[in-house]
Amino acid sequence: MKNILFITWDGPQTTYMEGLFMPILSEVQSQSGYVFHIIQFTWGTPEKVAITQKAADELQLKYASRRITRKPIAFLGTLFTLYKGIRFLNTYIKNNNISIVMPRSTMPAIMVNRIRKQHFKFIFDADGLPLEERVDFSGLSRESKQYQWLKAEESKMLSRADVVLTRSQEAVHIHSNTLKNKNTAKFSVVSNGRNSEFFKPNLSQREKIRNELGISGQDKVLVYCGSLGPQYGWDEMVAIFKEYQAKNPSALFLILTGNVAFAKERIPNEMKKAMLVKTIPFVQVPHYLAAADVAFAIREPKFSMQGVAPIKLGEYLLMGIPTIASVGIGDTEQILNAIPNCFLYHHQNPNRVAGAVAFIEGLGNTNFEAIRKFALPFFSIGNSAASYCNALDKIK
Repeated sequence: MKNILFITWDGPQTTYMEGLFMPILSEVQSQSGYVFHIIQFTWGTPEKVAITQKAADELQLKYASRRITRKPIAFLGTLFTLYKGIRFLNTYIKNNNISIVMPRSTMPAIMVNRIRKQHFKFIFDADGLPLEERVDFSGLSRESKQYQWLKAEESKMLSRADVVLTRSQEAVHIHSNTLKNKNTAKFSVVSNGRNSEFFKPNLSQREKIRNELGISGQDKVLVYCGSLGPQYGWDEMVAIFKEYQAKNPSALFLILTGNVAFAKERIPNEMKKAMLVKTIPFVQVPHYLAAADVAFAIREPKFSMQGVAPIKLGEYLLMGIPTIASVGIGDTEQILNAIPNCFLYHHQNPNRVAGAVAFIEGLGNTNFEAIRKFALPFFSIGNSAASYCNALDKIK
């Protein structure tokens, strides 16, 4: 048995811990002799932490949270939290017989870089290309001292780690270049698996939700589920739906998101009746997805997007929904080439919107189970856990 300490640094709104990582780590435990301890640095509310703690208890994971200080200003609070965190982690590792320390992304890596390596090994969950995402979408300059410091810390952890986890083969190439292609065997691509018993076609729920939405059996429901913001292709989705709906006026665009204000502020006046924005509990997400005929997985293909594995893409395809997905997002193109009824959306193609509309119009009666069958090897939580086990087993 090996004890692994998984360390994260999360904002108050994210549900990645209980929604993604905990189910995967629990599945890894069930397939192996690894036992996971989780330390989450967060400035989430006590209520939010309680939800995460409950999920950990149900999944038999050892969990503790540490408060990220945001005062007197966020920057100083962050430095103070990092300083205290290093001392806390040192003590925790010694007291809990930790064999493997596993920081996820940059801030945990900063703390772990300052822990003297003793009897334990390091696995760095590089988690995409987070620093480059800040450059692409948050205005961080590569010339800034902040970027250069964070990049140096990331590079140090890449070099120091015994194993590095990424979410795409493209991220492996990029990080390997940072290491000047030394010791590339340390890299492993792991997948963002979802519970395939939770996300699956459900014809009774499909009929129920479509009746609730007032959609006939012949009319199409297009769906987007997830966050909204600069990188999530809002304008592209609206353009596709607008052109399709002009010929099919009874069609509906269903948007399931917590960012309701973002969506409602941007819906064209003439389309307000055809676009429905809803916030629903996570447990109801498969019910509403079951009502859909086409799903959107469009993201702006900036440099940083080569490192991501879109979580919602797996949910859509396990539900068996035909999907329109951007090229240039992680390993999406290679995956979707193996799955039927998917449309690869090339952002550089001037005819991309017309092509997507033609794809929707050309869909007949969808065999949801057939799409799901092809998706299972890529997106099931069991296969995701197996990819983690293969990476962990590299450590002797």
